[in-house]
Amino acid sequence: MEYKILALLIMAVFYGIYFAKMMIQKKKGIVTDQIAKGKVHDKGFYIEVIMKIATCLIPLVEVISIVIGRSSLAFIWRVIGVYFGVVGDIVFFLAVWTMRDSWRAGVAKDDEKRNLVTEGIYRYSRNPAFLGFDLVYIGILLMYANPVLYIITFIAVTMLHLQILQEESYLKATYGNEYLEYRDKTSRYAGYGKVTFSKVIMYGYFLLFIWSVCYFVTCLAYGGGLRLSWVWLWALIAAFSALRVWMIKGHIDGNERFKIPGVLRWIYRVAFVICLSIFLFTEFKIVKAMTAHPSKDLDYVVVLGAGMIGDQPTNPLRVRIERAARYMEENENTVLIASGGKGIDEQISEAECIKNYLLAHYDIDESRIILEDKSRDTEENLANSLVIIGDPEASVGIVTNSFHEYRALTIARHTGYKNAESVPATTLMPVGIHYVVREFFGMVELLLKYEM
Repeated sequence: MEYKILALLIMAVFYGIYFAKMMIQKKKGIVTDQIAKGKVHDKGFYIEVIMKIATCLIPLVEVISIVIGRSSLAFIWRVIGVYFGVVGDIVFFLAVWTMRDSWRAGVAKDDEKRNLVTEGIYRYSRNPAFLGFDLVYIGILLMYANPVLYIITFIAVTMLHLQILQEESYLKATYGNEYLEYRDKTSRYAGYGKVTFSKVIMYGYFLLFIWSVCYFVTCLAYGGGLRLSWVWLWALIAAFSALRVWMIKGHIDGNERFKIPGVLRWIYRVAFVICLSIFLFTEFKIVKAMTAHPSKDLDYVVVLGAGMIGDQPTNPLRVRIERAARYMEENENTVLIASGGKGIDEQISEAECIKNYLLAHYDIDESRIILEDKSRDTEENLANSLVIIGDPEASVGIVTNSFHEYRALTIARHTGYKNAESVPATTLMPVGIHYVVREFFGMVELLLKYEM
């Protein structure tokens, strides 16, 4: 329900800006809507007619899609769709605000000549209003994807692009060299000037900044606010990205606020490449463990505890139990070790909670479940479970949330397991992305601990 409200709010803000601007300009005697108002029925006229039909039809299809509430895409795309929609609203507002009374919908061929707007957001996009349209359309599509919405969104975005091409011809004829110079300095949709390596890096940092800000808010909303461990990491990444955009842009424009010695630049670049390579390699290992398929008929599966609310499992623990139950149902000779002690604020041990949930929701014989109810962390989970198993050579599946599998397997090998493998449970989205990134630092801490 909250995503329906968000989608409708994104649309309401977008069209609210659109019609509010039209009303304001109407009071000033300015006719904003110039779409398909030309007297000559040429190619451009029919492009505007089709564009007008598409842009009038798409809100109806979007609202119907939102009310139905289904999507053919994974849940995380719904979250990303919100990001697109919010950024689209902001871009569209900045475009309309910057244009002031010069803003028109359509090519105003019969209107008086106005100054060419090249400041504000128009320094970085020749068509920010159209970009705002596209971002909002794509955002709603990502949130509530269905075949009809795919088609109408494609048509609308295509017609908007054809309208841009038409307006470019008009601006070239009207403003001549002034427009040509502006066109050479600013990209059609986003960016400015010719593409260079420095600009590509700057654009990358800018996108990382937008993502980090949006995802930080998402983590606060889904992860329990500031109580979510390491949530500040995204604010730090956003601040660093903004600083790098500011520094690189200053370098490109030739007005750097302070000069960094060449030696320090190269030290930074080398260190950055090394750190990024280590990060990507570790994340590859984490993702590989996340997507592993366990062998059949393992001797044991160890379910790692993950906290409770009262005597009920938290969502992370629940998905671990459910994954273990599916494996137990498919492999009737496997024994399950429910591992986890009783915390200060918990009514029963995590091990007992795992057992109770299995017996209440699945047809699994109680004799196949062994309790290990003394451990306080993953290392104790695995060490105590190995004592129960009594054979380091036994085939053992580690059941934990998929993002945690690589670290759990590393601990298992260090503890003495010879044949441990991943039985990954679901990583809940959208906070799961945070867990996957955060896990890198957990692995670094773990490896340093084992090396020291």
